[in-house]
Amino acid sequence: MAAPALLFAGGVAVSRLAALSAAEALLCLVLAAAARGVARGILAGRITAWTAWAAAGALAAAVHPPPAAPAIDLTPRRIEGCVVESSSLRGDRVQFTLAIQPEARVRVSWPIAEDGSLPLPLFYGQRVAAELRLQRVRGFRNAAGFDAEAYFARRGIFWTAAPARGARLERLPGACGSPWRRGLERLRAAALERIDAVHSSDATRAALMRGLLLGDKSGIRKVWVEDFRRTGTYHALVISGSHVTLVCGLFLLWRRFSGLGWRTVPLAASALAWLYALMAGADPPVLRAAAGFTLFAAGAALYRRLALLNTVAAVAIVFLALDPDQLFEASFQLSFLAVAALGAFFPGRPFRRGLDGRAMAAQLERKLAAETLHELLRLPVRLARFAVESAAALWRWGRTLFLASAAVQLSLALPMALLFHRLSITGFSANVVAVPFVSLAIPAGFLAAFTGWEWMGRIAGSLLDVSRRLVAWHAQLEPDWRIPDPPLWLAVLLFGTLIGWVTARRSGVRWLTGGLYCALLVLAVLHPFEPRSERGVLELAAIDAGQAESLLLALPGGAHVLVDAGGPAHHGRRRVDPFDAGEEVISPVLWSRGILRLDVLALSHLHEDHAAGAPSVIRNFRPREIWISFPRESLLWREIQAAARQAGSRIRSLRQGDQCPLPGVSCRVLAPPSSDEGGGRIQNKDSLVLEIRHGRHVLLLAGDIEPKREAELAEEGLLQTAHVLKVPHHGGRFSATSRLLEAVRPAVAVISAGENNSYGLPHREALARLSERRVLVLRTDRDGMVAVRTDGRYLEVRQAAGKRPAGIFDWE
Repeated sequence: MAAPALLFAGGVAVSRLAALSAAEALLCLVLAAAARGVARGILAGRITAWTAWAAAGALAAAVHPPPAAPAIDLTPRRIEGCVVESSSLRGDRVQFTLAIQPEARVRVSWPIAEDGSLPLPLFYGQRVAAELRLQRVRGFRNAAGFDAEAYFARRGIFWTAAPARGARLERLPGACGSPWRRGLERLRAAALERIDAVHSSDATRAALMRGLLLGDKSGIRKVWVEDFRRTGTYHALVISGSHVTLVCGLFLLWRRFSGLGWRTVPLAASALAWLYALMAGADPPVLRAAAGFTLFAAGAALYRRLALLNTVAAVAIVFLALDPDQLFEASFQLSFLAVAALGAFFPGRPFRRGLDGRAMAAQLERKLAAETLHELLRLPVRLARFAVESAAALWRWGRTLFLASAAVQLSLALPMALLFHRLSITGFSANVVAVPFVSLAIPAGFLAAFTGWEWMGRIAGSLLDVSRRLVAWHAQLEPDWRIPDPPLWLAVLLFGTLIGWVTARRSGVRWLTGGLYCALLVLAVLHPFEPRSERGVLELAAIDAGQAESLLLALPGGAHVLVDAGGPAHHGRRRVDPFDAGEEVISPVLWSRGILRLDVLALSHLHEDHAAGAPSVIRNFRPREIWISFPRESLLWREIQAAARQAGSRIRSLRQGDQCPLPGVSCRVLAPPSSDEGGGRIQNKDSLVLEIRHGRHVLLLAGDIEPKREAELAEEGLLQTAHVLKVPHHGGRFSATSRLLEAVRPAVAVISAGENNSYGLPHREALARLSERRVLVLRTDRDGMVAVRTDGRYLEVRQAAGKRPAGIFDWE
């Protein structure tokens, strides 16, 4: 079933890329089926059968189009809905999901009151109403990164909402949703309460156990699990297929004492798997594991032992037929690839012990070792044999676990590099020594929750603590590298050699393909390739960072400069788990361009919407220099300094008239004046203003300067004609004044802003001034990532990164 599953998935992908209609896909399926009926010969039969599977996948995708948001009124108003996801505490907000129309949901984020009081605890099936401000779900429209719009749309969530000023949450009479789901949610809530009660003395343990046992990640802080992410062991902490396997495996142990047959116990265990999957939030990975175990139970009931690859392939086909867009989710890809790797590298039972010559020789060696132990230590014969057999069993178990971990780590190396730009080295051993303790903590945690025994809860917490310490030790040894997107040819070679390694039957061929695969992995990690930029061309790309700013400059000589690093504006409030724009938004864009190191990181000023992502960018890309205007004292500045010291980056403070040497272009610093004072709080007037010239074209990057600074630059005659203007202050009402525009006379204006932001930027008055002068305006809130490229003579404008050019212009 492996080949049909791959072809079915390929048909889904082709259907989405080519936008096939249901009629076209059905016609392909009918023609393939007809050809299969008249095919002669084995090869012709296989080709037509493969084509039919691909056509079936295309048909499944065509009859399940991507979900689209219904048209609704987005003005603030009273909204009634049904709670379809119970409330959870995330940072300083309570979040829950409301269904306001069939298959149309809104994710509500309700801030905690100033006195610390929470809104009503909400459970599935309750009807509520509140005055809400709706906003369409919108991700960051860049060339790479997480596609939030598609992710939430597949879950029926099309809007986010926050309460209007002074709004109150009302609970309406009556119930909604399905009765069985309401019962499960109540059971889940009760179980979470018991977990909290057992671990009431340790909030960290309680939060981790809630996530470990029932998938509630609301109280888990990123810093607690970062080591698990780095070492490739994070799967052990989140609800996944391994949890279902463990729960069912413990249930199957009952067979040894119950006297029930092989057919009865697996069927009961599969029912338990579905119950646990639904209680754990019905996440797709858990549902897929429950479905796979159900196939195993059905095979056992029919006295059939299913091959692992066939089981995985059958589950994949079923889930893709029901929801084809799962194919494009990282969890789907990684979970199936991991299990497929185990099935491919270990086609038989890993602990199978046969009666061949090697097994008999090993048994004889263990017998001799036991007799030697008996003679040396004067141990009883039975005790000596027990010690030797136990040690041999432990060795076999550890070796098999290590080989399984290695098979999964190596098989997932390419998708991990493409999706997360990580490749764990210590994961080979971390999964062997740390994951078993997490696995033991799961049954201990369930037993503590069901019985209320605090001593059992302490045992479960201690097991979890041991695993955390082991993972932290491995994280210290983990190389601090990140991997840019490999070239297409290298990715194809990696995939091809992995397939060859798995399918090779001869030992010599296996060693050859395996060695070649590992060599190619080393090449991908070292990444000795030039970034994907065009030589001789200056490019300014405004990254879509929401209501923040980050600009990527690709210089004609191949160097790369990042101006600002984005980040959410906290207005002085530091959240418990702040969103890291540098890691989640900016870095994926740079990695997608094949950038391994930055030449310069220029921070216009230290406001968080321009610089909060800088520490992560510095750690990931180790810029040779960091440019700053005024190093104002703040927590963010201390974090930037610490990251710069660790990366070996030189920090330079620039003022008006200073040289900013960049290869292939001329660069001038226009502001701030050297007469400005360096103390005090961070202000927009601190902004670096850079003028960059290539050929006959000039780019003016104005940071967040205000009208007074614009007038000063114009009065001092520092402003020259600039064909591209990065509009100051996100297009604020008083930015891009007539004085500035008359001096610069831009042809293209670039504005970084977030869609429907609460500041109302870019302001209509600033847009009107640009429109009066017939300036082409590129906006990240409307167009996503935008770019302007020049070879020194022509300007090329790109809107919505990755799409066709919007135009090529020859401006004097």
